[in-house]
Amino acid sequence: MENIEKSFDVIIVGAGTGGTSAARFTAKKGLNVCLIDRKQRGDIGDKICGDAVGNEIFDFLKINHPKNEELSCHIKGAKLYSPNLKKCIILLDPKQAGYIVNRLEFGQRLLNEALDAGVKQFLDKTLALDLLYKNGTVNGLHVKLENGEKINLNAKIVIDASGFYSPLRKNVRSSLIEKKISKNDSILCYREIVKFSPIDQQVDDPEYITIILDQEKAPGGYIWYFPKNETSINIGIGTFMDYRGKVKDLYKTNVFQEFIKTSKAEILSTGGGVVPVRRPLWSCADNGFMLVGDAACQVNPLHGGGIDPSMRAGFHAANSAVHAIENNDNSINELWDYNYNIMTSFGAEFASLDLLRIVLQNLSNEELNFGLERDLLKGEEILEISSTGGLNLSLINMAVKAVKGISQPKLLLDLNYLRIKMNEIAKLYKKFAKNLDQFSNWKENVIAIYDNIERMIVNTKKK
Repeated sequence: MENIEKSFDVIIVGAGTGGTSAARFTAKKGLNVCLIDRKQRGDIGDKICGDAVGNEIFDFLKINHPKNEELSCHIKGAKLYSPNLKKCIILLDPKQAGYIVNRLEFGQRLLNEALDAGVKQFLDKTLALDLLYKNGTVNGLHVKLENGEKINLNAKIVIDASGFYSPLRKNVRSSLIEKKISKNDSILCYREIVKFSPIDQQVDDPEYITIILDQEKAPGGYIWYFPKNETSINIGIGTFMDYRGKVKDLYKTNVFQEFIKTSKAEILSTGGGVVPVRRPLWSCADNGFMLVGDAACQVNPLHGGGIDPSMRAGFHAANSAVHAIENNDNSINELWDYNYNIMTSFGAEFASLDLLRIVLQNLSNEELNFGLERDLLKGEEILEISSTGGLNLSLINMAVKAVKGISQPKLLLDLNYLRIKMNEIAKLYKKFAKNLDQFSNWKENVIAIYDNIERMIVNTKKK
């Protein structure tokens, strides 16, 4: 291929919501930016996804909200149902309330706006093969072009937004960045977009995304039911990774047959994939390198939503890249503010929700039904704890919960202990290490909280 430039300030791998956000804001600040993606340009944005994004992120980034062909429908929030469907937790969070988007049109708009912001070079149908190093610092990328040619691209900083199975994260030379993700921290998903006539079937609860917890029908994960518009829905299932090869059958039996009541339904799209459901990586950066979105496990652990955090992370990564290049220093010390901004914002929320996710995965359907029906775990508390690190249950509220939970006192004690630990970890993340020297001590404190939750689960199973 002719006319390919090979030297840049920043190379961004992956033109999804996180990568295009990083590209937009680095280019806007005048950096020389190269954006690459393995897909062809016309397919960028097309992804197996729940397609939900809150309205807050668009105001935060000062970019246009979805409209026209990008917008499928508006949503008010999320509903989390017990296995028997008799009780739901309503989560009214500005990061949830907003839109269901048409993923391809939305992705194409973000790509075009990034290119319009001044991205110097965009290479589609290009594979990122490996990172390049100089003196222990990332300084470029080895790639395979559309024509099969392999070349080196040089950069002061590389931003990886290439997804959960990022080859760059797996091969990075770093003691800070986790290379492998435990199978317990991800779920296997399968979903379909199903269309039907409103005469034959109505879309249920069209203003909310619905998550159903059911350890028998969706072991270790959940069933989801998201509206697309007045005639179509996005429905799917997530399970433990051990159910590989079985997830499609579980979907057909426990999701499609349960929710699609007409024989005239049309399946518009099918697909599966793996989604991280955990806190972000311990560190999302190292010398000359930052990770964004699924590559950094920046996904809501409760429902797998990743559009908002990926766009937010792309913005923060861009700002850190700009400062580092202005200061002629692309070391981890200069890029540490990226970690700090991630961990003290949605990182705190996701770490808190990660503890909740771990406990929910280990409760039986009987315990889930009991706990949710008796309000032992309420939506307002989850949001208050995870988003603010605040826990302000009054003595009266605690007494009421104790009465409601008296027939299962161990479950009540465990959920109250969970609340305390969710609160502790959120506060700990809000006080994230301000520099690398403080990081080890901070990490030890976080691990201690996870160990406490694991011990609680083990002790509960023994009884």
